[in-house]
Amino acid sequence: MKITFAPLAESHFPLLLKWLETPHVKKWWDQDVTYTLELVREKYSSYVKGYKLIDGIQKPIQSFIIHNNQDPVGYIQIYNAYDFPRSKSLLGLPENLGAFDIFIGEAAALQQGLGSKAILEFLKLHGNPYTHIFADPDINNLSAIKCYAKAGFKRVSEQQDTGEVWMLKDLSSRNDPLPTIQKLIKERYPDAKAIFWAGSVSVNQGTSASDLDLVIVFEEVANAYREAFIYDGWPIDAFIHDLNTLRYFFEESRTGNGISGLSYMILNGREVTNPSAFLKNVKILAQEVFNAGPATWDQEQINKERFLITDVMDDIKYPVGRDEQIASAAWLLEALGQFYFRSQNKWCASGKSIIRYLKSDNPDLALEFTQAFEGLFQTGHSAALELLVKKILEPYGGLFWNGFRSDAPKESRITEAGSLPKLIEALEQSLLDPYVRQSIGQLNKLIADDFLEFGSSGKVYNKQDCIKPDDTPRKFVLSDFKIKELSKDVTLATYKTTEDGIASLRSSIWKRCGDEWKMIFHQGTKCEVEDEHKE
Repeated sequence: MKITFAPLAESHFPLLLKWLETPHVKKWWDQDVTYTLELVREKYSSYVKGYKLIDGIQKPIQSFIIHNNQDPVGYIQIYNAYDFPRSKSLLGLPENLGAFDIFIGEAAALQQGLGSKAILEFLKLHGNPYTHIFADPDINNLSAIKCYAKAGFKRVSEQQDTGEVWMLKDLSSRNDPLPTIQKLIKERYPDAKAIFWAGSVSVNQGTSASDLDLVIVFEEVANAYREAFIYDGWPIDAFIHDLNTLRYFFEESRTGNGISGLSYMILNGREVTNPSAFLKNVKILAQEVFNAGPATWDQEQINKERFLITDVMDDIKYPVGRDEQIASAAWLLEALGQFYFRSQNKWCASGKSIIRYLKSDNPDLALEFTQAFEGLFQTGHSAALELLVKKILEPYGGLFWNGFRSDAPKESRITEAGSLPKLIEALEQSLLDPYVRQSIGQLNKLIADDFLEFGSSGKVYNKQDCIKPDDTPRKFVLSDFKIKELSKDVTLATYKTTEDGIASLRSSIWKRCGDEWKMIFHQGTKCEVEDEHKE
């Protein structure tokens, strides 16, 4: 018995209709509705897109078809328990509460224990946003109550007025993380030479939504990558490397954003694999880059960051609207935190880790930082945040606007001389394209009115001769393309084409006509095909 889940799609609607009108489902599910395919489409189309409209507001809902050994057998959906109206208020239940609904639609799949097994597998994959999951089966639906109990749900109460049994499953107590990681390594990364377990769970500070962060180092990988998945109820965030890819990303972080994430995870993470010379080398490499510190910000970079922070601070003080003020403050939170560290040539962080770094480096400033942004987000008042910004910028000259200038590199331009060869080659390729050669409109756009062509037979062709659709599409291979500018608006192109073993040397003259380039002359001469294997 292998249970999997496929996201609900419109192609499932006929199957859903059949199930919803099956007597054993109808007894407990939408008894007062006689479904048609149109009604199924009306109700479940938004579910396919991941939401249900409640009072005009899109509320998230995830819906899936349950498969047993690849055969569709039922339906399951999960959502925030407080998002949808219920017959009774959920007073006294946990704040972070999910809810689900399930039915086995295929009569032949009943009485096999599929329901409880499907629920257990499903909650491993999709229950992680919640600390608890809620179910409210009908008090007379004994098979459902038994199924939920088998899946670990506990009775909370019986609601006599609504005829429901309230049941809860606690998801906050997951499998022990270390045995889970060790099992994962054996199954998925048996050849890894060094594995480091980092993040909040590794230091016993995780929440019910925390994942397991792993740096996994092999002797050699084709390329570094990051993958995320669910394993034994745990979200896994894995960074896959070898020594050479570590060196690359260490240097990228040192010379680039100055974020120490990867080296920090290795140096502070728990060693999951046995001690070895390889593991020691990984830690030495991480320590070397960490000790070197990030690249130093020069005064030009500091001035640029001061200017950007000053600019966004004005947007926060004098916002067009509350929404824009919040967006500007969200940007400033990370930028200001990173300025504090990078201006002192210290490693920095991003996102939520900025506050952790601040607490470690300067607890008083971290508190001031949190209070200033919290006040802004709650009230819209920016005075405390402005004081914080001035305090952090002051050692480097304070707020900065008047007189700011930042020159782009001289090479930050694309000249026509640089792009012209590619443009003319693309135009030549267009004229060799069998689809373009069948389009009078396209040919008329590419060929000038005074166009001439000298054929290999000596015959002369004009535009009208050449814009007739080619009824026998031909496939050319273009090579050895070169251009030479004859004047500002006239360019000579030379190249070679091969078609079914026949080669031709070709030349074209293109002329700029307003904003477009058009071909005014073309000539082709047959030549021998070079033998690629000739020594």
